Amino acid sequence: MQSDTYAPPPQPAKNENLFRLADALGAFSGSVGNLVGLTGRTSKEDRAKEDAAFQMHIAGQTLAQTRKDIADGKMMVTDDKIANAARQSVYGGKWAEGLAADTDAELQTSFDWDNGNPEEFLAKKFQESIDKSGLTDPNALSAAGKAWDGYKSSVLAKQQKYRTDRVNQSNTDTAFTVISDSANASISKGDDPQTFAAKLNTVRGTLGVKGSLGVNDETLDNEYLNAASRLASTSPEYAVAMLDAEYNGRSGKTSLSSQRAYRDKVLAIKAEAAKAIGVRDDKNQELEIDRQADSLLADGKLDRVTDTTWYDHAGEQKTKPAETIRKEALNRYLDKSQQIAQANKETPDQTMSRELRKAQQSGLDHPGLKAIVSGISKSASVDLGQDPQALSGVMDKVKVARWLYNTSKNTYMSYLDEADRDFMESFMIGKDDLTGKDGRQMSDQAALEFAVRTSQPVQVDGLNFTRDQNDKIDSSVKNIATQDGWFGTSIGSGLTPWNSAAAQQRVASIAKRLVRGGLDQDKAVTVAIDSVKRNSITYNGTLLELGNKALPDNYKPALDGIIGDFATENPGVLKDHDIATSDITIMPAQDLNRSGGRFLLTDKNTGQPLMDDKTGEPYFVTLKTIRQRGENMKSTADAKSAHDISVHGAAKTHGLVPAKAEDGNGTIWINPKTREAFDVTVPEPGAKPVIKKLGKRVRKDGPVYDDNGFTPPTFGGANR
Repeated sequence: MQSDTYAPPPQPAKNENLFRLADALGAFSGSVGNLVGLTGRTSKEDRAKEDAAFQMHIAGQTLAQTRKDIADGKMMVTDDKIANAARQSVYGGKWAEGLAADTDAELQTSFDWDNGNPEEFLAKKFQESIDKSGLTDPNALSAAGKAWDGYKSSVLAKQQKYRTDRVNQSNTDTAFTVISDSANASISKGDDPQTFAAKLNTVRGTLGVKGSLGVNDETLDNEYLNAASRLASTSPEYAVAMLDAEYNGRSGKTSLSSQRAYRDKVLAIKAEAAKAIGVRDDKNQELEIDRQADSLLADGKLDRVTDTTWYDHAGEQKTKPAETIRKEALNRYLDKSQQIAQANKETPDQTMSRELRKAQQSGLDHPGLKAIVSGISKSASVDLGQDPQALSGVMDKVKVARWLYNTSKNTYMSYLDEADRDFMESFMIGKDDLTGKDGRQMSDQAALEFAVRTSQPVQVDGLNFTRDQNDKIDSSVKNIATQDGWFGTSIGSGLTPWNSAAAQQRVASIAKRLVRGGLDQDKAVTVAIDSVKRNSITYNGTLLELGNKALPDNYKPALDGIIGDFATENPGVLKDHDIATSDITIMPAQDLNRSGGRFLLTDKNTGQPLMDDKTGEPYFVTLKTIRQRGENMKSTADAKSAHDISVHGAAKTHGLVPAKAEDGNGTIWINPKTREAFDVTVPEPGAKPVIKKLGKRVRKDGPVYDDNGFTPPTFGGANR
């Protein structure tokens, strides 16, 4: 039957995904014509799923990943010849696209456009790369070749652009170098930020489109921004000046910071500059702390340092403890001590003395000195004589310890632990109080061997020591301790130190060790008593053992002051005990041999603790209180000395001599030529002295004393 309506035969369903893939490949090259015929075949459901999975796999990979799959032989192939041909074509095109991306970077950076042949370069590149690619299927090779031909044609058509880009990049690099070098030269010269920025902007004329380099304005601006960014962390003020300085732009006067296009980068540079300034301010704050600490150390007042608190650039509170400030200052001083020693032509002893004084004034241990005198007993052994080097090392420690003992016994007692003090006592006894077999002073080696033998604790009925010897020494020491003046008390006083047991125990311990070392018992006890007196710290007949805690060198006047204040504030105690201030001493609290830093005020006649009149409780003094009192006394003495020197120096400079004031109190200053009276004062510590006329003269027949202005006169009556 005929019909006038035409109906075309049914067409196979189109694979839209494959069409999109063909379009994508077509955008890269014209090599996808062979894929069009594939759409005419009927697709099965499972093949459609495989195609979709392949397309998703390819879409989810980078070019580098796809090329790696090809090289590793991990391509997603299929037994369907038509589908596999399409996939191979995709792999070939992707491989060529990846190679093109790598080659493009090489063309823009290292290829010699002036002398090289780009067509030969690209042909050789393809041949060398395709052989190693892993592609073997004709469809893949064909697709790769067609794609590469398209890329090669594109490159050859744009080779002039490549050359231009290379020249522009070279000019841009040159511009940055000129800007950066000019900036560094200006900063090194010491130009201020404004002068620096003005100089840099004059360089624009040479670098810009009207200059010899011909860099366009936008590129030039970016290179100025790059230079400012580089300076932000090291020279922040100069970086900010670069951003804010005006220059002649395309539309008149402008600056980098005023242009909207550069706003984000300008803000980032200024933020980095602000951070750098903050960090520098923080560092300057710490440097100022160090400077002040160094100044106090030089004046012997480092112990007055207190914790220092400030806020850093981020608004965070920072605190540097006083202990850290002191230790760092002392370490800086010790680091440069050898330079001071060389400049002052000091001997080693003088250098160590100077360093120790600084450490003591700072309330710190001398780290190097303490390390030297530590571990002496552990370093010594009976066979030292067989090792000259070891013997020399121990003797160096011993010599420094003896020097420290003679220089500052308080520091010696603090730095050496009990074992080292025992060793040094034995060594000094052997060296100073005993003689060798030939009747002469012991040699260093002999004294060391003696110290090794006699510094170890004695074991009753042990080697070279019997129980009978032990009992006889205890009895002898106890009898001697009942005698007047045996330890820190005056002869005829009839008194025994209240904590005499501690001294007795110490004497007995040393005597027993000496007897074990071969000494006669009586001589051992006598030598031991002298040693304990020599190596002990006492106050008003009380033995003070403080372990590694050092009392200030002026602990005796400090305690005198504390006890004097106690007596003034508690008169009832003195009346109840029928004692005077001179009868008060201190006794370590609790442990008689170790105070733990706490002392009781006691009646040295009876050992009875003294009570606070108001509370009725025993009155304690702490090691900290003694130190603070000592520091205050030292500060007061230093301040008075500084005041007196200032007053006397100013008076002498003006030719004035001292005389007693008319009311008998204090001193006035007289000009011996005019007999005018003056008052010389210091308004505040460290200030310049003020000389003020009193508006009167002394009588011509009145006494005037010319003593160079430094020694106040002593005479009866006041000037009239």
